[in-house]
Amino acid sequence: MKKICISAGWTFRDGVHEKKVVDLPHDFLIENPRNPESVGWARNGFYDGANGDYTKYLTLDGEHVILDVDGAYMCARVYLNENLLYTHPYGYTPFLVDLTEGMRRGRSNKLHITTQNLQPSTRWYSGAGLYRDVFLWVGGELRMEPRSLAITTPVATEEVGEVKAKLTLTADRSAAVTLKTRITGPKGEVLAESSCDLALTAGNTTLNLAYSIENPPLGDTENPNLCFLDAAIFENGELRDTHRERFGIRTIYADSKVGFLLNGKPMKWRGGCIHHDNAGLGAAAFPAAERRKIEKLKAAGLNAIRTAHNPPSLAMLDVCDELGMLVNDEAFDMWNMPNTRYDYSLWFADWWQRDLKDMIERDRNHPSVISYSIGNEITERDGRSDGYRWSKKLADEVRRLDDTRFVTSGICGMWYKPDEDAPEDYKAEFYAPYTEPGSGDVGSSWDERTEKFMEPLDIVGYNYLYPRYQADHERYPDRVMWGSETHALKFYDSWKIIMESPYVLGDFNWTAYDNLGEAGAGKYLWARDGYLPGIVLQEYPWRSCYQGDLDLCGDRRPQSYFRDAIWRGGAEPRIFTTHPEHYGEGFSGTGWHWYDVWESWTFDAKYIGKPVRCEVYTDAEEIVFLLNGKRVGAAKPEKAIAALDIPYEPGEVTAIAYKNGEMVGRHSLKTTGAPYKVELKPEKATLVGDNRDLVFVGVTVVDMEGNRVARAEPELTAIVDGGELVAFFGANPANEDDYTTGRAHAFDGRALAVIRAKNPGSVTLTVGTPGLGAGYVTVTAE
Repeated sequence: MKKICISAGWTFRDGVHEKKVVDLPHDFLIENPRNPESVGWARNGFYDGANGDYTKYLTLDGEHVILDVDGAYMCARVYLNENLLYTHPYGYTPFLVDLTEGMRRGRSNKLHITTQNLQPSTRWYSGAGLYRDVFLWVGGELRMEPRSLAITTPVATEEVGEVKAKLTLTADRSAAVTLKTRITGPKGEVLAESSCDLALTAGNTTLNLAYSIENPPLGDTENPNLCFLDAAIFENGELRDTHRERFGIRTIYADSKVGFLLNGKPMKWRGGCIHHDNAGLGAAAFPAAERRKIEKLKAAGLNAIRTAHNPPSLAMLDVCDELGMLVNDEAFDMWNMPNTRYDYSLWFADWWQRDLKDMIERDRNHPSVISYSIGNEITERDGRSDGYRWSKKLADEVRRLDDTRFVTSGICGMWYKPDEDAPEDYKAEFYAPYTEPGSGDVGSSWDERTEKFMEPLDIVGYNYLYPRYQADHERYPDRVMWGSETHALKFYDSWKIIMESPYVLGDFNWTAYDNLGEAGAGKYLWARDGYLPGIVLQEYPWRSCYQGDLDLCGDRRPQSYFRDAIWRGGAEPRIFTTHPEHYGEGFSGTGWHWYDVWESWTFDAKYIGKPVRCEVYTDAEEIVFLLNGKRVGAAKPEKAIAALDIPYEPGEVTAIAYKNGEMVGRHSLKTTGAPYKVELKPEKATLVGDNRDLVFVGVTVVDMEGNRVARAEPELTAIVDGGELVAFFGANPANEDDYTTGRAHAFDGRALAVIRAKNPGSVTLTVGTPGLGAGYVTVTAE
């Protein structure tokens, strides 16, 4: 069947604003004002729930037409010509709707999709509406429908690759046909071909195809080497249908003795958890935005992501395939027991099987996908509400749909306790037969409570429980573990154990990229402002979690450099400083925070001579510090951090890294002047004028010498000529900026503009503010 993107030209109504024409992907929630009293509260970034209606008139032709919606948040209803055809509660799984019976061939058809964003329904920013792409599949009487082809590669060595394909042909009538297939490699070279004659009867015919390829182009994280399998149906020499599927020739394996093997070679997962939003774009899954996110994460040292805590967009998986990023594909954040009032638990019992099918049948041919997670921090993990049986049911269903990937779940400690006003006899039996909840600490009842929940899993995700790795390995020597979530502050210790332990496959930091919602989960405080005893979500105007290694604009935060120094080394130093006003002051945070450090050597004159803590994240043996060219001291790293207190003096502070007595890298910070102008740097010079492609433009506040002025936060205004400003924002996790107005405050001297164009031509972005020189840049839409 022919796949057609129909994301352009939908009429949108939300019952509040004037109707307008929009192109998908479209998250209308990000366009709405935030509400300090929102029932979604900090979890959803203080955005209220809302309803959205999308209408598109189409002329439909062909014997069969299938609608393919990659994601609609949430409670979607699909109508064709005023008739309700389908409802889909879950906001994160793709779904197919057969339009054939209700369509009017050759005439106008009204396709109408409604969504309801109920709040609270997630523990993070959800977005709303048709926030992913929508397609049509059009075919005839003899066809290959979407998801009709499943490809596996059970053998992948340098000498030979075995490819197996299960292909279903659908026919409305009996027919004598010839099926021709061809596998091509990353350069278009033909790797294998086949042809067979078939006598089809009305209904489905499923074939099992096999190919042997000599010296196959193996795919891995550095060289994805994507291949294609093309299938074509001929009847009496005439082409009836074609189908193309992209895949990779690779194998995955894991056990507790050798760890994880990709094509027979050991590797550790340098992973990170990411939510589905794209910061100022909201949840809209623009292919260009999904690509940018993965490119930046890979540049920061990651080779794997976990899609916390829902299936990703098709665009995201395509990018991960192309860039060699491994994916832990997660299905659910809850089962029957809720996390929030209107979450998926309301529908789980009736829909879990259909949603797993939708997810896995879409994702199974993506070589980037290495595991399916059946849930994150599921309340039933200790057996309550029949949790052990549900774990087995879901794991079995995953394997029925695809037995070539690992089945897993992210599991944390228990924190449940009886109500304070509960009767004493109820309290006494609350933890029975144990005496505590199973916190996850070594020695607690966690392992006994979760053992049966874990039994159906191939690999077990440990959320914040790295101290258990060694003890649990002794008790369960065949258990394969992975750090499904870890704190940045504890990363050095957790990674050290991982590198020493083949039974732990890798680590996924929480989080790799800052996300909207879970507002303030990464907050810290100096003693003058109070004390944070642990994780507490924050009140308005907090908007993002502020936990990411990369901030909302995609710029690397200090902990990203810390993690990379441990992961990949290289000894390249990077200096971060704590403001001298805080020298010696007490400090606290949620536990998901990082230190209050910045890339800055610019402080008021009153701090001259005052000590400034300088720290460098590195795998070097020694860091020598210079101030204005003079050596002021040296430090040996402790757990990858080399720190020295240096009396402040304007000028330049330099860190030089040494290994084996030889200099291997250096980095400097300069005292900057006052903000002077705005500089713009587009990440590419051209874009497609299709209203889908995007250009991201870095906005930097600089001094007269062109140096970024750290911690500068002027309010900036952005204007676009010849195109559209899709979003304009800084990385501040807690301000009141509206990302869609063209006005935003810089954060740490930076902001980000996102532009697009509907037609070919020049697109000019201007950003400025009173008192600073404006920045201009022009890109070309083609």
